[in-house]
Amino acid sequence: MKKFLEILVLESKRLVRTGTAGMLASAAVAWMFAMPYLVRSDGTASGATEMYMKYSLGGVFALVTVALAASAAGSISAERDEKRLQLTLARPVRFFVVALGRMAAISLCGAAVLALATAILVAKIDSRPCSRVYSPKMESPREEALRLYDSVMQDPGIDAEIKKAPKDAILRVLEQKAWDNYQTIPKGRDAAWKMGDVDAKGRLMSVRLRFTNNFDTREKVVGVFRYGGFSGSISNVTQAVVAVPLDSQEVLPEGDPSVLTFSNRGENTLMLRPRRDIKLLVEADSFAMNAVRAWIVLSSMLALVVAFAVFLGSALGKAVAIFTVMSFLAVTEMGPSVVEQYPDALETDTRDRISLMVTRAVGKVTRPVGSFTPLESLAANDMVEFGEVARAVGEDMVVLPLLLAFLSGLALSFKKV
Repeated sequence: MKKFLEILVLESKRLVRTGTAGMLASAAVAWMFAMPYLVRSDGTASGATEMYMKYSLGGVFALVTVALAASAAGSISAERDEKRLQLTLARPVRFFVVALGRMAAISLCGAAVLALATAILVAKIDSRPCSRVYSPKMESPREEALRLYDSVMQDPGIDAEIKKAPKDAILRVLEQKAWDNYQTIPKGRDAAWKMGDVDAKGRLMSVRLRFTNNFDTREKVVGVFRYGGFSGSISNVTQAVVAVPLDSQEVLPEGDPSVLTFSNRGENTLMLRPRRDIKLLVEADSFAMNAVRAWIVLSSMLALVVAFAVFLGSALGKAVAIFTVMSFLAVTEMGPSVVEQYPDALETDTRDRISLMVTRAVGKVTRPVGSFTPLESLAANDMVEFGEVARAVGEDMVVLPLLLAFLSGLALSFKKV
């Protein structure tokens, strides 16, 4: 532990001495205050607030990640190439400890800069409770795709090209369609969604929804939501997402506490996608606490990127290590969009299919960094769940960096510095 702390202190002093920490902190503060003047919102106060919450902290996270990933990739490789790493190892210190100390120091520097940006965000945003989000309990899109696959393939009217397509490609198409399946609610009719176990004792509740129609135009929505003994009315021309507060002022018979219902009292047939367009919101804790949870998740993601960069710096030369980690970040960011926007849903071209397989494989490897960002939840005022915080800390900040530190030690031992 003593050697680890010594390496951590030495690397921290290097970050301060070279000006890396100071420049990142200054850039973060400048961006947090300048961002509202550089990026246009939709013109509404709520839109400006949402954009600020998302892109102010997001911009700082992107800056810190790129800068510290490059610093981490070059920290060990440069010293090894210049024969300065032997001075550190002369104590002696295990290769594993050298790598882990570097990872910890660089990650702590980034976490401190993110904490500064998060504090500014909390100070500039009016404190308001965040909400825990509950979705209708339905079979997963994957389960629905598997259930429908045999009936789709046995349909005599199905195109021959579809029957020749790989099973995985067809399942992916069915899975996507499951997310976008619409439910219609004719006038005068009710719709119901089972919400499962909702912890809402003594807390404010609301329903967040988005109705549309066949022409995707603005729709006149009139109706009543009910959940248990609570209700909320809507009479609005809407296409965008709206929130309907629920209260117990209206005298209602006690309903099923696990079912949310909507009575369409308007003149139009309404449409929505239950998996995407209907959410039950229950008041949770403060925006400040939600921002702290988001900071923990972002710091954990940063720690994983730094650990991977240190590993590359241990195994490769400085230039190659920096290029590789930058490519990793680019693929992490662009890979999901490439897969989602690929025009041939059935992947009939063999070369493209192989490329997509590689992209998906890389996406699975980079999932801890690329699949989840708390910024969307923070901007929507949705609660960053404790389970995701625990997963991020356990996997991204502890387990994977320890594994990468061990691999970095092996790489250094084979290199014989």
